[in-house]
Amino acid sequence: MIFQLCYLSTATRDMQREDLVDLLSVSRRKNEELGITGLLLYSGDQFIQLLEGEESAVRALYDLIAKDERHRDVTLVYEEHAEARECPDWTMGFQALPDSEWLEFPNPDGSAQGLRPMVEAMGRAKAILRNVRERGLDPAREL
Repeated sequence: MIFQLCYLSTATRDMQREDLVDLLSVSRRKNEELGITGLLLYSGDQFIQLLEGEESAVRALYDLIAKDERHRDVTLVYEEHAEARECPDWTMGFQALPDSEWLEFPNPDGSAQGLRPMVEAMGRAKAILRNVRERGLDPAREL
């Protein structure tokens, strides 16, 4: 089993290309040492990151990340154990997306702007489904 953790945060300043290259260089080196893989998405001023690896290593890294002054409003979206890694070959995959690409995914309230409500809603939905599964309820049963 592998441990996965996903969070959302907001940049505290405009991240230039050089800032992102530096962030990725350090992250990739550190993640390789820790056996952590993952993916970082950046759009506008929002980050979404998936970290996966041994649970204690991922949690320790997340604690450090949450204190990093380059971002604020760090919100845990989900954490769980999985059978396999989602990003086995990426010490830190990265994609910067224009704001317009996020607009293709409407928010739960129907608005077309703002990544945070969409991701938080996904996290809540995943937490509810996980709770149902852990309680042994059968969502496929007849009503």
